[in-house]
Amino acid sequence: MVNRVQHDYHGRRRRKLFIRRTVIVVVCVVIIVAVVGIVLAINKLVQPNGENGAVNVDSESISDSKTESSSSDSAIQTTAAVEGKDGKIAAGDNLTGYEALYPDLYAQMPLNGGKLKAPELKTVYLTFDDGPSVLTQPLLDVLDQYQAKVTFFDTAQPLTNGYQDLMKTCVEKGHAVGIHSYSHIYANIYSSVEAYLDDFNQMYEKIKSITGVAPRFFRFPGGSDGGGKLNETRQKIIKEMIRRGFIYYDWDGSSGDANADVAQNADTLYTNIMRAIHRDCNIILMHNINGKDATIEALKRVIPEAQGEGYTFKALDGTLDPTHGYCMHETLPILMKALNDSPYFTVSDESKKKFG
Repeated sequence: MVNRVQHDYHGRRRRKLFIRRTVIVVVCVVIIVAVVGIVLAINKLVQPNGENGAVNVDSESISDSKTESSSSDSAIQTTAAVEGKDGKIAAGDNLTGYEALYPDLYAQMPLNGGKLKAPELKTVYLTFDDGPSVLTQPLLDVLDQYQAKVTFFDTAQPLTNGYQDLMKTCVEKGHAVGIHSYSHIYANIYSSVEAYLDDFNQMYEKIKSITGVAPRFFRFPGGSDGGGKLNETRQKIIKEMIRRGFIYYDWDGSSGDANADVAQNADTLYTNIMRAIHRDCNIILMHNINGKDATIEALKRVIPEAQGEGYTFKALDGTLDPTHGYCMHETLPILMKALNDSPYFTVSDESKKKFG
């Protein structure tokens, strides 16, 4: 009886040992399989490539990285300043609508790297619209006498009367000639962006052919706000011209010679101009057309008197920040945004502080 009990005890013990050993073996096999699986997975991600032993990173990661890099590069290309042929701003690719019109109608690359400057102390820019005319030479004589430089914003109508040589003479004497308009007919040029570009292009080519100088800047007939009649078309025109690299100048002071009531009163014109100068106005509006004799008479007093007070008269060259002393308040935000969005211009620090 005792022997039988002992036999059963030893049998149960052997079975327990067998089960325990089996469990250990199974666990070991599972661990080994898991380790092998991990190693294989790692080899898929990083493994030798050919003979040079270079490491391959997951191809999807590479693809994603390239896509992000390509997108970034593309963004940079669309905002970077690009110089095209003949030193002009590049037109760009894939343009449609009015942006695709007149592919050569782009300004020269801006001077001073496009960094627009604040006006210098006691510097005045006298500007004359609507010439040249029979009064251009008398005006040039006065300017020569006092070695003053000015800016003319010309139109095409006088050129049919034989005043082309006067336009060229203005440039040869160190004055600036900018675009005002070819036709100066508001109803036509402001009817659409396309119409404005057509008029602008004609005058651009006319000035370039006569003077040999491609104008960099212009003045809107009636000013950028259209005499308080700012509309969507005018806003689009402003943005499109800045996109093409042309900046415009309004004015912050005026002689008042556009007003028929005072146009023939040299004393009043003198007072208006000197008041503007003493108020630190930088760009003063006048006209150089038939019937504006009093303007020249006023300047015979203004220029020497202001020079005696330390003022200098200079011609615009496209580097003056057009937002300073701005009088067209409705269009100022549009101009500021267009300049800030442009890769070709940087507004002056003073303008940034003043207007944001």
